[in-house]
This record gives sequence, structure tokens and C-alpha cells, in this order.
Amino acid sequence: MADDLDKLLGRVPYRIEPPTAQQIMAALAILSLAGPMMMGGVPVLPVTIEDERRRQQDQIQQISESSVGVYQTSTEAEAGLALSQQRLAQVTREVEDLHTRAVEESDVYHAAKRVLTGGVEPKLEKRFRSAFNQVAWDTVDLYILRDNEEYARP
Repeated sequence: MADDLDKLLGRVPYRIEPPTAQQIMAALAILSLAGPMMMGGVPVLPVTIEDERRRQQDQIQQISESSVGVYQTSTEAEAGLALSQQRLAQVTREVEDLHTRAVEESDVYHAAKRVLTGGVEPKLEKRFRSAFNQVAWDTVDLYILRDNEEYARP
């Protein structure tokens, strides 16, 4: 241990080394971006076609992940909700094996219970969950639009 310390005594801990080309390029890039920002502007970065495609794909994915906000008025939302309820009723008929035209709330409840317990084939389960989620999103959208329209009235 003492021998190691003796070796370190005569050595200069810091040596000046010139910057590498990569460090110079990084500094220039930072200065070129930070310079206009300090003067109050933001530089316009060139966008490639690939970046633009990726951005559009992200927008499409964001739109498809949430259907709230699709409708512009409450009447459009009411029509969308009615259509979603019809789809849910059709899938409920298939899950519950109903042959009647009318589907009651208790039928949807029993179908949801069967789906959640795993008593339905996977394809039908996926369709039921999708239809049920769509009814929920359309209901939320309808109430948001009604509330906004009520607030906008003088």
C-alpha cells in the first residue's frame, strides 16, 4: 500500500488535453441551437420525410387509442352512442345465445359476468369488451359535449 502512494506523489494529477473532434462538434451544435434561443427565437430544425411519417403515425395511433372527442356536437354523439348500443346488444345476444329482439340491462350484465369469468370463447370476448368500451367512451363524449353546450349558452 505504501509503495502505491509513493508512486502517486511525483505524478501530476491533471494534464491538459486538447478536445476531440466529437467534443468540438457537440459544442458547436449546442451553440448553434442555444444562440437563437437566447435571442428570443427557436431555430427551425430541418425535418426529414422519415420524421414527418413517424409524426403522422404517432398522431394516428393517438387518435385510435381514445375515441373521446370524435364527435363535434351532442346530436352526433347521441347517434354514435345509439349505434354503439346496438353493437353491444348484438354481441350480448351472441354471448347469451338470445333469440329475442329486445336486450335488457340484465342480459348485458350477465354477458359481462360471463366474459369476465372466462366463460366465453376469446374472439367473442374481445368483441364484447370492444363494444362495451365503445359504449362507455361514447357516453363520456356525449356528457362532455352536453356540458360544453350548456356552458356555452348565454
